[in-house]
Amino acid sequence: MPRHQIKRDNRAAVEEEIEELEERMATYDETVLEDDENVGFNFRKVLNFPVPNKINELEAIDDDAFSARKTAFFTERPIGRQEESTSEVQSSDDEDEDASSESGTEEEKRDKYDWKFWECFWFCFRQLFFSRVWIIILQFIAANYAGERFRTDAFNLADRIIEPGQSLLGDVVVRRGLLGLRRWDAQQFLFIADNHYIFEHSLAFFPGYPEVINIFRLGIQQYTLSTVGWSFPSWVLTGILSFAINLFFFHAAGMALFMVVTMITRNVKQGLLAVTIFAYNPASIFFTSAYSESMFFTLTITGFNFMLYSIRSSSYSQKMFGVMTGTFIFGLSLVVRSNGMLNALFVAWYWCAALLWEPEKPVPDCHLLIESLAGTKNERYRREGQTRLRAFEKKRKQPRKVFRWTAPEHSRCTLVIFTVLLGLFVLFIFFGPYVFMANSVAEEFCEADPHQKELVANVKRHIRMSPKIITIVDAWEKTTWCRKPRILGLVRQYYTDIQAKYWNVGLFGYWRIRKIPCFLMMLPAAILTVLAIRSAWKDVFEKKRWNNIWILTIRSDHTLHLAIHATVMLLTGIFVINAEVFTRLMFSSSPLLYIFIARYIDELTQGNTPGNRFWHYTSTPGILPFFVFRRVWEDGWRGKALYIYIFGYFILGTMAHAAWLPFT
Repeated sequence: MPRHQIKRDNRAAVEEEIEELEERMATYDETVLEDDENVGFNFRKVLNFPVPNKINELEAIDDDAFSARKTAFFTERPIGRQEESTSEVQSSDDEDEDASSESGTEEEKRDKYDWKFWECFWFCFRQLFFSRVWIIILQFIAANYAGERFRTDAFNLADRIIEPGQSLLGDVVVRRGLLGLRRWDAQQFLFIADNHYIFEHSLAFFPGYPEVINIFRLGIQQYTLSTVGWSFPSWVLTGILSFAINLFFFHAAGMALFMVVTMITRNVKQGLLAVTIFAYNPASIFFTSAYSESMFFTLTITGFNFMLYSIRSSSYSQKMFGVMTGTFIFGLSLVVRSNGMLNALFVAWYWCAALLWEPEKPVPDCHLLIESLAGTKNERYRREGQTRLRAFEKKRKQPRKVFRWTAPEHSRCTLVIFTVLLGLFVLFIFFGPYVFMANSVAEEFCEADPHQKELVANVKRHIRMSPKIITIVDAWEKTTWCRKPRILGLVRQYYTDIQAKYWNVGLFGYWRIRKIPCFLMMLPAAILTVLAIRSAWKDVFEKKRWNNIWILTIRSDHTLHLAIHATVMLLTGIFVINAEVFTRLMFSSSPLLYIFIARYIDELTQGNTPGNRFWHYTSTPGILPFFVFRRVWEDGWRGKALYIYIFGYFILGTMAHAAWLPFT
């Protein structure tokens, strides 16, 4: 056979091998980008299994996430000169950053990366801390100015059983300084923390938050009694701890929110903006008052962090650890608030990603091409081959995930059996804390011992109680749910009965003429929610063109699952629950609204404008909110309406709540 024919055959074999390997590495996202078909939602395509059944895995945060080469947001602060125009910044930034960021060892680069991360957290802490300072000032002014003139007939036993003069600290700090944080439902939580569940209506308030207060209170009391022989009255410690615990959880939630938003948006600026919006959100008073919003949002957003960690993990053990921990934390949120039940949607979403996707096995080298390049003397062929080999190696090292259901090496029958068994275990992890809580609380109320019944007698010594109030003394005789069998023989069901009995919660139960002001109060939050849902939908099905539900489960850079959750919340808020609580429910249940508002502000503050440089954030003292920019205010009625809504509810809503006015 002639020599040139042998060369042709060898090169044909090389071409065949590299094409086969490149085909093995073909991913769904690359195919979609090359597809010229019309975009938009298509129900049939959404449910189809992805072809190809691979997808490129995205890092949570790029190694050069804080580089000006990636975004002008990290352009260094100009010293002694005016910053260049927008067109000049991009070119000069590239040169400056090439000289600065690329210089130094890998350890020095990592130190710089970590330092900027800590600067982000320090900025977030300042925004969160000073927002609480403003809340404390506003509630103090409103509560002490209004006094009791606007007090309603709402439950207020936590204050009525207090005997003034017992404690100077309590009179000054709790009954004066933090007075505005003890309004409305805060009275329920504070009373439960001190006296447990002795009234039937108290069972509507889940024990996660008051039980944490109670544990710390008992610990402090036992320590002070054993060391100095005396302790503060229970109501003093409960009042201070309710504030301190919420203060801790509020800051923890803000830090966790920054991580989640940055991982979803791949944008540090939007993460910082989201935290500042959270710090001054319209329901901000409820994150500091003796409500369970701060604890619930902290658990929810921490669950997101673990779930996002799990779907990016290449190790099976790390993936299982992340998704199981996230499931358990989401389950704990159900012990804090009833709407934690909707977090089951997030659990199911991320478990689909964990079970149906796995890291791709390593793709072998293109050995024939390497051997061919080593033996050739043709310079042109060597250059072209080396260029193609470098592109192949770069793509080969890119981490990818494989859809297990259509992978030939996996048995569908085995996968179904494994999924069913693991699903039962997931149900146990998620609902286990709730089942334990519901049964414990119901048994404590329905089958109270004599010592617990003495608590009712102690309360009656301080106040006159209506005979219509059901307590643990007569719970078995006067309630029907105490005598009902457990659901599936596992869990007591009392929550829906109590909500319907005391608050008319049910389908159209809140649709009354006199409740129209409550629906008007929730209207801005409802409009924002609708816009956020619409934005998430368009972002997925029109902009990013991911018309496949299975692909969406493994990708973390979208908010479709948050939009589905928000849709359920919105419909529930309109048709079922008390309308006035919708605002605080939405702003404490998911990061969707914070991401939506942050993206809107980010799009308006591009170029050389205030808020589009990292040093703008790190150099601010943090006393005032850092998302108020002239560019947003000048964006017609939308920007003005956004700022008026946020600060109107932050200032006036806080003062109204502290004065016993109907902002609940």
